Amino acid sequence: PKTARLYDNYPNPFNPSTSITFDLPSNEHVIISVFNALGQNMTTLVDKKLTAGSHHVLLKTHGWSSGVYYYKIVAGELNETKRMLLVR
Repeated sequence: PKTARLYDNYPNPFNPSTSITFDLPSNEHVIISVFNALGQNMTTLVDKKLTAGSHHVLLKTHGWSSGVYYYKIVAGELNETKRMLLVR
């Protein structure tokens, strides 16, 4: 990939898991965190250096309540947050 990009999670709405895909044009330290609607950190999916290319991570939400959640990526100059909906 030529640019860093965070894609919409799929599926959305989801139950009980969803996939988050992103592109990295170069090797970067990547942090992907998931927050609830109150801004509380629910989990950190990735916190490590990854190679350039397309990547995806699976979010499993067993035991989580239905509602809106946000996932945020920080990787080099990419700093983006997207919304997702968990429906039980």
